[in-house]
Amino acid sequence: MNRTGNLLGNSTEGERAVRKFTQRLGILAAAAAFVGVGTSAHAQTDLLYDWKKIDNSTPVPTVTGYIPAPFVSTGNVSAAALSTLTANQATFPGKVAVKIVGTTPLSAADNTALFGASAPQINYAFMDYEGVNGQATATQQAAAIRAQPKPATFIGNFRMYPGNGDTSGVGSGPTVAQYTASGMNMANEDLYPGSPLYKNPGGVGGTSTSPNIRSSLFVLPIDRATFVTSNLPAGNKHIPYVNRFNNSGNSALDSDGNAANGYQFNNPTGQQMLSRGDFSAMVAHYRARGVDGVHLLDGGVVGYTQSQFEQDAKDGFTFAPFANIFAGSNPKLAALDTVSKVNGVVASNESTGVVFSGVYSLTQNDSRLAGSTGKLALLLSNLSATPATLEFVSKIGGKTVTGAPYSINAGEHKLLEFAGTGLQWSLVNTAIVFTDADRSGVGVPEPVAMGGASIFALTMLFRRRRSR
Repeated sequence: MNRTGNLLGNSTEGERAVRKFTQRLGILAAAAAFVGVGTSAHAQTDLLYDWKKIDNSTPVPTVTGYIPAPFVSTGNVSAAALSTLTANQATFPGKVAVKIVGTTPLSAADNTALFGASAPQINYAFMDYEGVNGQATATQQAAAIRAQPKPATFIGNFRMYPGNGDTSGVGSGPTVAQYTASGMNMANEDLYPGSPLYKNPGGVGGTSTSPNIRSSLFVLPIDRATFVTSNLPAGNKHIPYVNRFNNSGNSALDSDGNAANGYQFNNPTGQQMLSRGDFSAMVAHYRARGVDGVHLLDGGVVGYTQSQFEQDAKDGFTFAPFANIFAGSNPKLAALDTVSKVNGVVASNESTGVVFSGVYSLTQNDSRLAGSTGKLALLLSNLSATPATLEFVSKIGGKTVTGAPYSINAGEHKLLEFAGTGLQWSLVNTAIVFTDADRSGVGVPEPVAMGGASIFALTMLFRRRRSR
């Protein structure tokens, strides 16, 4: 049963609220309107991976906390890879990962070396089988891993995720049935702002209702992560691949219309690229919508270093107001909403460019308010070009959010913190966060050379970029 099913099955009030709201407004339940109230959250753990971080000697500027994961492919399970996996058992217990790439399943000898009785214990197997037969190959490889004496705890493949109801793309993604049949238990969806696998905004000839380019870049990946969380079977992991920008293959965002020189987005108005602050905020929204970790690829913005990319993602994933609640007792996701009441009208987050996410606990007290019974932190983001007000239609954890409507300026990210008092959430703090507003960046998804990287690793990086 998916997490939303668990929620509604255990929360009569939540179920009635969802039914009443969707019936009154005529919004289909499949649109994920207010389905996340009270959804249980995982305990706080930082699962941070970078496709370019292979081992501790990889010549990539790195940020503390990112877990190296070596590449392997058919006939190429090197001693260096096994050494890294063994070392990671002590350095990153419970987070040991391997990246399986190529076009064919691993050989029997490869599987024995990685998952046999004498192999190091691997917790996460990130497969990257793509193309026409990619998911079939991944399914075959997943079965081979599970048949070993020491299988990986969680197994996933790029773009294999339970995507029922997802409205962010130009076509349908994998279904829950396809995800279940794959035998995988880790969702690895593509959260790539600018990708041709998302709807483009109407301003560049696309079908998205988003008010501008930057809001579509921001909201649509958050929506996709939300649908995955809503559909994900209990006990599965959710670790998407994440970029700040990647428009590879998207001619609508190729400024000069010449794919031969790369899909470069020159951002003609100077305001439509996600800022570094926007990217951090987006990752914070991912975390508050059930994402267990992130797997970075490339920042995709000219002059944006890999270390900056890592730091910005980490800042969002470990956003302190959320992290503190996750680290305490009984944390829950506040919402998996893809609609909200903006400027007095209920509309999709996509069409308004406004989104809110949060985390709460009914058993953690807030020291800023004596006698409080619960803590709630909400992050509000407005990537449209106009100020907005936001109201909270549904209760969160059985409590009403007081003080609405809350204003939020264009291009702003606002933190609201509440303490529980009886059947209400009382505001105790507000702050503007993720304040970098430089949206003048130029997007360029093409790979750059990494001096000193192994030929094998470099080849894999370039192959993965082109495949997007």
